[in-house]
Formats: sequence, structure tokens, C-alpha cells
Amino acid sequence: MTDIAHGASRCMRLAPIATMLAALMGAGAAAQTFASATDPTAAPGDRPDFSVLLDAPADIPSQRRPAPPSDLVAAAATVGSRVDKADGSMTLTAGERLPTPWDAKVGVDLAAPATPGDMPLPGQATEDHGSGWANLAVPAAPIGIDKATIDARVDPSADQGKLSTALSRSMPIGGGVALTLLNGYAVTQSLANPNGIATAPRIYSGDGGVKLELPTATALSAGARMSSIDDRPTPSLSAEQKLFNTPLSITGTISQRPTGATDRSITAGFRSAW
Repeated sequence: MTDIAHGASRCMRLAPIATMLAALMGAGAAAQTFASATDPTAAPGDRPDFSVLLDAPADIPSQRRPAPPSDLVAAAATVGSRVDKADGSMTLTAGERLPTPWDAKVGVDLAAPATPGDMPLPGQATEDHGSGWANLAVPAAPIGIDKATIDARVDPSADQGKLSTALSRSMPIGGGVALTLLNGYAVTQSLANPNGIATAPRIYSGDGGVKLELPTATALSAGARMSSIDDRPTPSLSAEQKLFNTPLSITGTISQRPTGATDRSITAGFRSAW
């Protein structure tokens, strides 16, 4: 056992020396090969043949990735729409999709007055007619509905912010008729907060409704809204008709105020999106 231990110890001491000798021998072989390659007096058989390095094999596959087809190129991230109303006013929505696993968008809404007379005169303070918003579409299949969205909006002109959610589920009835159930909840908070004291409490609201879409491009909607500052729900009934398979539409609405008074309105609009 003592002889074996001494032998192992001797091998361990000689290992670095063997490594150095191997390196020196390799360097000497490389130098000899280089010298024989550059020596014009060396015999042709003694010179290494480097011609094989110049002719690349034809069967080696290229490592360059092919360009993706045009139909796989990512679409533009911008979104927007424009609505021209019958009274001459116009609303414009412009936003951008965010690179997230869920469908998320942020943007602004702008409103233009109906007539140039509504524009401020030179030297007068301009009134803010825009609002910022963010929208997030949440996967709704696990909870048994078709669509679930979360919306956040800040409106400087109204001096308030709003956080809301909307749920919907559509089902075909037959004959080109579809029925959609709608439900939503919202919390509204005033942005004015002088001296750290809020000027208005939070307002909680909820609404529900049903929408019937007919094959004649007609949509009938009925619903009701309830708010924490109202004593009674406010029902509404509306009908929308698209004209000649175009972005033009006419909408008639009858709604009731919390005081019991009834409002009636007919609006026409042109909606386009990009």
C-alpha cells in the first residue's frame, strides 16, 4: 500500500511536466508543418494540401433562415375610428396596441365642435375636449362568457376618472338572429382634490341589458342602469339601423331620467375604423 501511494504521488508531481511537454511537442509539430508548407525546397509530398479548404462541399445546408411569408408579418399596432354626427360634430379615437399576451390598448378620444362658432376666440382659454383611456381584454372562456373587458378613462374636461368592466355573451337563435346579454359595473372618482379633501364621493354604478340583432342589419337594445346616487333605475330602449351595407347608421333612443322624465333622441352617424 505504501508503494502504491508513493507511485500515485509521483504521478501527480509529473502530471504538470507531462502537460508542458505535450504542449511543446504540439507547438513544435505546428511549427514544423508551417515550415514545410512555406519551404520552396521541400518535396511536394511533404507539403500539406490546403486545397481541400477552398472547395466547400455542396451538400452542407445553409444556416441562413428563410424570410417569413408576407402573411405572417405583424399588422400595424395603431387602432382608431372616426364618427361624424349629423349636427356636424365629430369624435376621433386614436390608440395603439401594447405588446402583451392579452389584448391591451391605450389611446385618446378627441371631440371636434359642430360649428366654427363653438371654437374659442383668439386670446381666450381653450377648453379641453379630450380624454385618455386604456382597455384590456381578459380571457372570458374560463368564466363561461364570450367577452370580458376592463376599461380605465381619465377625462380632464369632466375632472373625473372612471374604472369599469363589461361582460357579454352572444348566442344565435336561428334564422340569422342573434341575442347578446350585456352586463357591466363601474366606479367613478372625481379628480378635483384641493387640500387633500375630495369634492365628491365615489359613484358606483351597474347596468344590464339585452341586444337583439336581426338579419336586416337592425339592432334592438333594452337595458337599465342603477347608480349609487340615484333613487331608482333608469331604463332605456334603442333601435339602430345600418343603411345600405355602409358605415352610415341611424339610431333612435328613449330613456328615462332618475327624476322620471323621459328623453327621446334620433341620431345619425358615420363610423369608420383603421
